[in-house]
Amino acid sequence: MTIDDFCSVMGFGQAAKHILEGLWDEAARTAPPGIPAFMTIDFCRRYYPLTGGDPGHLKRMEEVCRIIEKAPEAAFYAWLLHYSVFLRSPAADPGDLPLPEKVFGENAGIFQLMTAVSAIPMIEATMKRLNIPERYAHDIAKWIGGTISIFAEGHNGIPGHTLQQITWIRHYIDGRLFRIGRFEYLMHNCPDWMPAIYRNRKNGSLMVLCRDNWRFMQDGTIPPTTVPDSALIPVKLKILDNHVTGTPITPDGKVLIGRKVTIDLAEWEGICQPWELIPSIHIPGGGGMTPELAKQSMLDAKEFFRKYFKQDVKLFACASWILNPDWETELPDSNLAKFMREGYMVPFGKAGGRDGVFFIFGRTDHENPLAYPAHNTMQQAFHRLLKAGRPLRSGAIFFLTDKLEQFGTQYYRNH
Repeated sequence: MTIDDFCSVMGFGQAAKHILEGLWDEAARTAPPGIPAFMTIDFCRRYYPLTGGDPGHLKRMEEVCRIIEKAPEAAFYAWLLHYSVFLRSPAADPGDLPLPEKVFGENAGIFQLMTAVSAIPMIEATMKRLNIPERYAHDIAKWIGGTISIFAEGHNGIPGHTLQQITWIRHYIDGRLFRIGRFEYLMHNCPDWMPAIYRNRKNGSLMVLCRDNWRFMQDGTIPPTTVPDSALIPVKLKILDNHVTGTPITPDGKVLIGRKVTIDLAEWEGICQPWELIPSIHIPGGGGMTPELAKQSMLDAKEFFRKYFKQDVKLFACASWILNPDWETELPDSNLAKFMREGYMVPFGKAGGRDGVFFIFGRTDHENPLAYPAHNTMQQAFHRLLKAGRPLRSGAIFFLTDKLEQFGTQYYRNH
């Protein structure tokens, strides 16, 4: 089979061929004979239910399996995706490949979902290698189920999985990402978007300062990506003679432009050193992010990393479109707004203008999001911001693990 013959059968054009050329030889060399085991209905019946997806989708999977039995090109494409994303080092990103609708019709997204499900045994093997109970692998599988509704939102209700999301699964396979209750936690050192955090050695109060050369609008808000750095106000963080001088950030995420604070390191200790483990929170779809579940997830995660990785985590952090500061006014009673009020908010990056559109509307094209239907309160909030001319943006937050028991009291805003 040549790559040209393959593309002709699959209905792929030159752009797809260009992506596949860098993966073709490796996939061909490693491909098993016949149909990959994960593209059989027996495999789907065993592993797909772990995702929590609609059991009715198994009928669509049966149809995909029938097609693959008759189309060796489709069987090879399944292996190419599986190998390139889940086994290859470094992992490939196939997110720009088109849906294989010529072969699978309206079940093209189901074919991609089945490829995502093929990772579940690998995730189980990772948990076994790390001596972590298998139930954590099955909790992880629910993330795959959550992607089905995102695909359906952008494809007229037809279920599936987008390749734009499939590379996320590699973090699970590599043992870097874990689902613990309502949240996921990605393991890494202190990220560069975290501010400088200091705690008073006597009374435990916090001083949170912008990092050196962060840049903001004149009112202290994060700028749109369209504004050049030269038009922004830089802030400084200086450490000299055992003193730190910087621009403070309030617990609701406001940067106090023009104000300088100096603290004595004999009285204040730094938190979040560059080499420390600072897991970042990622919030899978599915709703139901109640304050009770959020708190329990972080409490359980604190013990998880202590038990399985012998690490005392000082804080959890999160940077996401979900933390758009506008949700506090647009959706004041939502679980998202409640979550933000329980942590210490900090500014994050620049406002891209379309932050979160894919996750809410299931689309990555460049249409005006106002043209997308708004069925739920979150979609309607997106529309309100866009109609008001406000760019969709992201935000960030952190939670000290020794204050998690205070979750529910708005500890940071009250202290």
